[in-house]
Amino acid sequence: MRGNDTNAMRENHSVRAVESPKGLESFKSVPTHGSDALVDLLGDLGYKYIAINPGSSFRGLHDSIVNYHANKDPKLLLCLHEEIAIALAHGYAKVGRTPAAAAIHDLVGLMHASMAVYDAFLDQVPMVILGGSGPRDRFRRRPIDWIHSADTQAELIRSYVKWDDEPTPASAFVYSLVKAHQIANSAPFGPTYISLDCALQEDEVDGSKQPVIELELHQPMPPIAANPDAVRAAALLLTSSSLPLVIGGRVGRSPEATALLVELVELLGAAYLDDRNTVAFPTDHPNNCNAASEVIADADVILSVDVVDLPSLLARNQRDGSREAARIIDLSIGDAGAKSWSNSSAIARPRKIHILADPIYGLSELNKAVREISDPQVALERSEVIHVRIAKGRARNQTAIEKHWNDSPISQIRLVGELWNAVRDSKWLLLLRNTRSWPEGIWKFGGAAQYFGDSGGGGVGYGPGAMVGGALAAMEQGKLGVGIVGDGDFLMASSALWTAVHYGIPMLMVINDNNSFYNDEPHQARVATRRGRPKENSWIGMRIDDPQIDLASLARSYGCWADGPIDDPDELAASLKAALEQALAGNVAVVHVHTAR
Repeated sequence: MRGNDTNAMRENHSVRAVESPKGLESFKSVPTHGSDALVDLLGDLGYKYIAINPGSSFRGLHDSIVNYHANKDPKLLLCLHEEIAIALAHGYAKVGRTPAAAAIHDLVGLMHASMAVYDAFLDQVPMVILGGSGPRDRFRRRPIDWIHSADTQAELIRSYVKWDDEPTPASAFVYSLVKAHQIANSAPFGPTYISLDCALQEDEVDGSKQPVIELELHQPMPPIAANPDAVRAAALLLTSSSLPLVIGGRVGRSPEATALLVELVELLGAAYLDDRNTVAFPTDHPNNCNAASEVIADADVILSVDVVDLPSLLARNQRDGSREAARIIDLSIGDAGAKSWSNSSAIARPRKIHILADPIYGLSELNKAVREISDPQVALERSEVIHVRIAKGRARNQTAIEKHWNDSPISQIRLVGELWNAVRDSKWLLLLRNTRSWPEGIWKFGGAAQYFGDSGGGGVGYGPGAMVGGALAAMEQGKLGVGIVGDGDFLMASSALWTAVHYGIPMLMVINDNNSFYNDEPHQARVATRRGRPKENSWIGMRIDDPQIDLASLARSYGCWADGPIDDPDELAASLKAALEQALAGNVAVVHVHTAR
């Protein structure tokens, strides 16, 4: 099934109606409880779904969604772990570029969810998280409430949310929500958290006296515009460069980015690189240097467009330090919103010029300035030099592909190549991929908003939940969510598949199973070598075998169509073709592949 057959997926692009409430015909539409008004506002703000793991601390909110709002706008998406609920909202917001919400149980649920919240914060993903708490009134507490609530509950994640609140009385719930939404969806994006007193959720209120929120007066902050002087200075620096380099970062989530980046690169005759774990530029563009990333060591001017950690990227590509450091133009919102609890915000960002702006707005302004002063002949001469480098890099890649195509165990090159061959004629979105072993050039990206990066915070267990959320957003766009998930990542959150099957969210997941938490095996080998000890023992405490886990059977137990484990590289194409047919028919398809470490 190819091309237009993607439409074999559910035509209305919405989740399966498996949880429709009954007996609501006689119920009033006027809010009678604080949680009712909150749910009304969630719908008005555009929240179509709310990912949850149930808890009695938000039973009032839960009832309002089901029995007051008929389980729609927002619709509950049941997840089997709090971390999965947050990851699902994370993936949905990132792929759909639309509001995402989650609800989690009080203190213990928040503890489970906390790592996923950290991922969303570092990945700058907008999300409103609702949690039950209290009651603050100690005379209304049940015995369990004493050990499941805290003063102040939000303190647990305050260091990695943009804003938090514990509103009182119940009439203040809506004020808190509109502010949480406004802050989460203003750059730099990130999660916000509202802790809702469980007793106040259940208190009756006079619906006629509930606050009326004029949403047009509480919109998120508009994009930040660029300073004209900084734009002009950057344009002059780039056009006078001998080897300018443009690096695209988190801007790769924005579909508008590609045309702007391509125009700028061609105006300058510049080299282009994608940052690690991003794609914002066409794979086959003649100035795409991803196959020859060593160009970064020779660039004399670097334009960094929303790159998360440019210093580390430069350090990985430095040579002997004998040449003058490149002059850096940083186009980003910089350190706005940075917090010091995590060392992630402590990275020093050297720059010659800082264009403090929304990346898309900033690129548009920079292109105008460069267009006025660029020299087409100089751009052509720069490009010709760059093309020689790129040809050599692509030749190296092709040699590696041919060398390892028939490897057994199956190589990462073969895994990615066969998956690309299977889905290339479908309307796909790549939600996850194997980062460190990704073979450049096989998968042909048209540009931004086709691949959506990793967790942001490096938390293992992000992948399955985020893929379900991303696949839901892809389905709403009439596309198929596709992804490659590691075996360790999958095992930490495999129950996310149940949510996908239960709500009819089609996707194609490939499990890249090297039977190991392999990332740490090279670390152990390096430590042992430095200490003069046997590196051959680096696998101990790392390998996931003896017994090997039948991941395909595990996927089937959640209701998925699944195949594998695939060990023979020549069987991979047929397996992936069958999986694609299943996914395009609306199913959750999983292929378990044993790969080389």
